[in-house]
Amino acid sequence: MIRALDFIKDWRCFKMGDRFEFRPGVNLLVGDQGCGKSSLLKAIHIGGCTGKDFGSEKKLRDTVLLEASAIQMYKFDFEKDNPRTLSYFDKNIQFQIASMWASHGECTRTIIRALEEVAGSLCLMDEPDMALSIRSCNMLVRTFKALAERSSQVIAAVHSLTVIQQFQEVYSLEHRRWMPSAEFIESQADAAEFVPARASSEKNAKKSKGEKSSRQVIQEL
Repeated sequence: MIRALDFIKDWRCFKMGDRFEFRPGVNLLVGDQGCGKSSLLKAIHIGGCTGKDFGSEKKLRDTVLLEASAIQMYKFDFEKDNPRTLSYFDKNIQFQIASMWASHGECTRTIIRALEEVAGSLCLMDEPDMALSIRSCNMLVRTFKALAERSSQVIAAVHSLTVIQQFQEVYSLEHRRWMPSAEFIESQADAAEFVPARASSEKNAKKSKGEKSSRQVIQEL
């Protein structure tokens, strides 16, 4: 089980000294795009892997410090690793044809069902609610809770209101704290574009003087 992750060096939107604490059972990572959910999952995954270090993975592994007990770990990015997405790049014709008859959400449901047999493991999931119907989101919630009952720990980045409102507390990467799900949902009422405070100065420094932000482009339109 992952108990905590500390950044001992700056990386992406995270700064040296940032600390994230996780709980047994289900940990939902929430927040607007660009606040670091996927990056945090990657840091946990690379930081918890064993084996040879290669390039950027070695740099990342030297950036974080994990407090964790030995456990089987599964990681799935439901955008990049979804069979429907992979079919566009796979050379196996049979795989491509089979994927043509299933939607992105149907492929995701198949993966979620496969998790029903997992026990005593760490499950890292990046946007498993992507392209899911309300019914499928409810199935995802049941799977999360079933995994927790089987002594597995779930750390998942999600956006679906259907999923978020079924858990009492979530971890907001925007606010950098655990908070009641109702409080987080209320904080999203402001439609203004979210800019991560810690990352904005670094990102803006890399922009050319003539480059416009997405907000400026929308206003001009």
